[in-house]
Amino acid sequence: MKTYQIPVPTFDLDHTLRCGQVFRWRENKEEWTGIVLNSIVRARQRGDMLVIESDLSKKDIINYFRLDDDLENIYKHIGKDKLMKKIIARYNGLRLIRQDSWECLVSYICSINNRIPQIESMIQNLCTQFGDDIGGAYGFPCPERIYKASQSELKKCKLGFRERWIRGVAKKVYDDRLQLSQLKNLDYQSAKKTLMGVEGVGHKVADCVLLFSLDKLEAFPIDVHIRRFMRREYFQNKVVSDEKIRELARGYFGKYAGYAQEYLFYYERSESRK
Repeated sequence: MKTYQIPVPTFDLDHTLRCGQVFRWRENKEEWTGIVLNSIVRARQRGDMLVIESDLSKKDIINYFRLDDDLENIYKHIGKDKLMKKIIARYNGLRLIRQDSWECLVSYICSINNRIPQIESMIQNLCTQFGDDIGGAYGFPCPERIYKASQSELKKCKLGFRERWIRGVAKKVYDDRLQLSQLKNLDYQSAKKTLMGVEGVGHKVADCVLLFSLDKLEAFPIDVHIRRFMRREYFQNKVVSDEKIRELARGYFGKYAGYAQEYLFYYERSESRK
């Protein structure tokens, strides 16, 4: 492993990794250890400097943490009201992460009707069972390994009702009937329609994959936290459909609605724990 530093103005490593968008990072005092592109990465922040220990290049890390995003400009777009400005100030420096699309898709299928500790456990089980040993940790398994796994092997991962969906999407990707990298070239609605053609993928999973791995920053995933927040703060506690919420969010926050979503999600999830 090599150690290097990256200047990171307007970045907060803790907020970025604690907010619930990724599932394979662990915090140990002032250092985080995660798996990125099937490589072990250790990261810590010293003021405006990110210290990285990894075999990955600086370019890989900048891409992963979206350090190329103009966050101050994004804040100008999404800071539409007093509450949003307050939330931005609280979590200033939180950046979306640009994940591997295959890993992201499987991870968010695991998230269906699930809590973060259970999601992390399922992903760890998949990696331990089918991933390559990368020296004290395991990489994320390729589609072929999951698709060709025996039923007893998959059962060990404790995926529950999601098992069939994960095997099914692994076969689609393995057969090239679903080419995730090509979705970047489609507009948001077309890419979402393609993902929702996969069994087990609804609006939330599709929007998470589009936002967190395919650069569709207008995507606005809705879960129980976002639904509760948006109804309370933007619909005067009226019970409105998720589609109404998505329409308002994309119209109100514009092309960076996905950034607004992650800040709102982190805020609402944190407040609900108090």
